[in-house]
Amino acid sequence: MTSFNILDHEKIEEHITFIRIEPTDIELTLREIVDSLADISWLSQFDQDYHREAFRIRADNSIKYIKDNIIISGADSVTSDSGEYVVSELARKTLVEKLGYLDMPLAELLKIKDIGNHGFDFYTCNLHTVLLFGEAKYNANQTAYGIALKQIVEFIDRKQDSSDIIDIDLLCCNESKQNFADGHKGYVAAFASKDTATAQMIKNIQKNADFVTVSKYHELICIAVNI
Repeated sequence: MTSFNILDHEKIEEHITFIRIEPTDIELTLREIVDSLADISWLSQFDQDYHREAFRIRADNSIKYIKDNIIISGADSVTSDSGEYVVSELARKTLVEKLGYLDMPLAELLKIKDIGNHGFDFYTCNLHTVLLFGEAKYNANQTAYGIALKQIVEFIDRKQDSSDIIDIDLLCCNESKQNFADGHKGYVAAFASKDTATAQMIKNIQKNADFVTVSKYHELICIAVNI
């Protein structure tokens, strides 16, 4: 049993995609997120022992905190704390399983914690070796595409993608990093969505000023998660 279904998948423009997904079972989804976070097999990609150990320490600390404080064992509903992890992980899985994009762990496992917003929530690389930087937002009361797009624009303005590249340096190919250096990059806005019909939601998104800004880049994917 899959933990989510694709409800809608359509092109807004040639380089802009809208995907809407719905969890089939929230309790299953939460369990799968914990399992996904705990799977650190990606460490085997690193050739050097010191790289594996450094990232293992970062990942272990984050996994323990998330399991103990955010996604509690046996939880059967999404909370304000766990919502963003649900959106991030389901968006990430959609990119990997449905589009065939590069599988990278959530940013939470790769980074050293700091004060404030620590940067993008997840990353991938598309089939044209272009890196995509993903931001996830959860709001219990409204569809959160505006918050996600606004955060992406703020990150672009402060060159957060250039800062984050060091955290994923060992997980992506040289061609994708050269493409990034040449200005070829894209973004993923993942967000909790409510009852708005897909056609109307897309119209609303297209009117958003931050959407217009982000749509100028190589690729933009908007992923609505029905929670």
